[in-house]
Amino acid sequence: MFEFASEILLGRIAAFYGLSIPEAENQTSVADFVRARLTRIPTLGDRIRLEDIELVVRGMHGGRITSIGLELEAR
Repeated sequence: MFEFASEILLGRIAAFYGLSIPEAENQTSVADFVRARLTRIPTLGDRIRLEDIELVVRGMHGGRITSIGLELEAR
């Protein structure tokens, strides 16, 4: 699992891993993307699937996501 700060832009991850995301989400932070998909307050270990990867909440502070893990799907 790779781990990174939650402020990284979803567009950067999508470009690096060849993922298709809507143009409007390119400038969205990974934390905001995960929060929007969960539609509730995130907790450690929450997972969001995005094509061949899973984004995993790895760090929280005061109800805010501070770090995100990325797991690649085994091929």
